[in-house]
Amino acid sequence: MLKPLKNLFSAQDYPNVLVGLEVSDDAAVYKITDEMAVIQTVDFFTPVVDDPYEYGAIAAA
Repeated sequence: MLKPLKNLFSAQDYPNVLVGLEVSDDAAVYKITDEMAVIQTVDFFTPVVDDPYEYGAIAAA
């Protein structure tokens, strides 16, 4: 779905984008400083349990 957009943006134009459209990953990584980066994703799933601890354990599995 995003493949048509890949040709609109050059990786050289955005040197702080460490992971972007070129690898078809499900997250983006943007460098803030040499030692810090932000990882952004829109992946989520609806909770299948009401307990936050159990939900975290399921998500981490």
